Amino acid sequence: MKNSLLVPAFFLLLTINVFTQIPFPQDTIVRNDNFNNRMFAAYDSQGKIHLSYTGQMGTDGATREIYYVKEENNGSFTTTNITNNLVDDNYSTLSIDALDNIHIGFTGRDASNLFQIKYTNNLNGSFGEPIFITAGGLNKATPFTKIGPDSIVHFVYFTYTTSPDNIYYTLYNVADSTIQLTPTLLSAGEADGDFEATLDVDSQGKVYIVMKTGGLSGGPLKYMNNVTGTFTEVPTGVSGNITNPKVVIDKNDKVHIIYRLESDLRLYYLNNMTGSFSTPVAITPSGQRPAFAQNFAIDDSNRVYVVYQSSVSTSGKGFYFIYSNQNVFSDTLKIYDLTTEYVTRNSSAVITKGNGDIALFYAPGGVRNTFVICDIFMRRGNLFQIIPVELSSFTSNINGNAVLLNWTTASELNNKGFEIERASSLTSPPRVWMKIGFVMGSGTTTENINYSFIDNGLSSGIYSYRIKQIDYNGTYKYFILNESVEIGLPAEFSLDQNYPNPFNPSTKISWQSPVGSWQTLKVYDILGNEVATLVNEYRNAGSYEVDFNPASRIKNLVSGIYFYRLQVGNPSTGSGQSFVETKKMILLK
Repeated sequence: MKNSLLVPAFFLLLTINVFTQIPFPQDTIVRNDNFNNRMFAAYDSQGKIHLSYTGQMGTDGATREIYYVKEENNGSFTTTNITNNLVDDNYSTLSIDALDNIHIGFTGRDASNLFQIKYTNNLNGSFGEPIFITAGGLNKATPFTKIGPDSIVHFVYFTYTTSPDNIYYTLYNVADSTIQLTPTLLSAGEADGDFEATLDVDSQGKVYIVMKTGGLSGGPLKYMNNVTGTFTEVPTGVSGNITNPKVVIDKNDKVHIIYRLESDLRLYYLNNMTGSFSTPVAITPSGQRPAFAQNFAIDDSNRVYVVYQSSVSTSGKGFYFIYSNQNVFSDTLKIYDLTTEYVTRNSSAVITKGNGDIALFYAPGGVRNTFVICDIFMRRGNLFQIIPVELSSFTSNINGNAVLLNWTTASELNNKGFEIERASSLTSPPRVWMKIGFVMGSGTTTENINYSFIDNGLSSGIYSYRIKQIDYNGTYKYFILNESVEIGLPAEFSLDQNYPNPFNPSTKISWQSPVGSWQTLKVYDILGNEVATLVNEYRNAGSYEVDFNPASRIKNLVSGIYFYRLQVGNPSTGSGQSFVETKKMILLK
């Protein structure tokens, strides 16, 4: 039976030790990085994901770098090393301004080998040389940064030599490149470790900060803001020894706070949505012991999303998730179980677009090929948008180097269509989903509707498929093909007719080779003059496909008849392990 507690903020807490798997597919964001610490993520105005983290080679702290991950238009993710100096950079935070510029703060060593707060952005299209926000004195650690609506980047951090230490606030004005010369002391002699203080900024540029006080012995939550112009402590009613507080400001500029209470090792939540702070409520099961650096987000309906890690074996040393809806907190959902490959937990994060779309990130670690590794995974979806499309079947058939996907819907309501996505064992990292096509839906119907899609020109390998059903209002749901599809090696040479033909502006050329060899694919005009070289390299046995778009390669290519010629190996040897063939195609402009 569930336990319930009605609190003055009208939050009803429901928790039991039932860990249901979260119903979103898993994507790989980063693979084979050797370290991960303090991951931060954010959505831009277009719904694209941006993320920062620390990467490190093995246990060598001198190799720590700050990395930036960007979601591209095709849904793939690219990673950029934005420090690349081998001087021990760490603890990055990321935020995005109204123009979708990226702002990253972190710690890095100065000329005296002290840790200082550093900062960079990509306002000029790429990340510039990081600047020092602090200088001299003591080491600075674990900055928490956020860009406000007024182009002010806000920083909270602590200094350290020996504990206890101090917590400071400072700022950087992006518009005029000025730094607050004298940091603001927020708490003296009360910090004793990482992740002691966090901040957020409201729509007016006001700053809200939470921190743990009390030094090594611990102490109550300390909450401050500068709504009046200077930082002032505001009572929250929280007592007891707490750790790792987090603060988030919602769209109405209300304050939401979570923290871990050390007396029972549970996460607690409170807010000031009614004007005063609510009574804190426990939102995680007793005995589970959430580990450090939990994170949370608030959507536009004031639903709370929390990710954290468990450090107790009996509860499962994995990643977990809870959320609230209409003032009711869910049971604990399991994001990821540790496995024989991943034996440790690291950082996690959650972000929301505001409409209830969320993305969860988590970084399990282990040993792969004798190297300590830490991969980053993601799950994303919407727990509150029900897509009224019922899929009755989803199957695949192999025809040579092509895969035919078939699926049937039993009913549809406002179905815009289906994006088809593929992941390949040939890519690194694996399980990177790529959009390969779109099939229009039938809108609203109670009839059985059959759909199909052909994925042509596949190389030998193992492939996974999923379809993303999209409603007219943008909501979506994934359907995953249960079994992987394996494309074997071709049995003979062949060069297919280009498609479409005639073509404008581009066409696809496919071929296959049963042997690995040097392969060339060239285009000629009707006089035999070489127009373009599409392939000139060694390729393994398999099936291949290239796009030929004359406008991107050759200027002023006129309409007419052209020829494309494939040569594999050296046909003059007569060994049977070579091939040459030419086909005609027509360009219409």
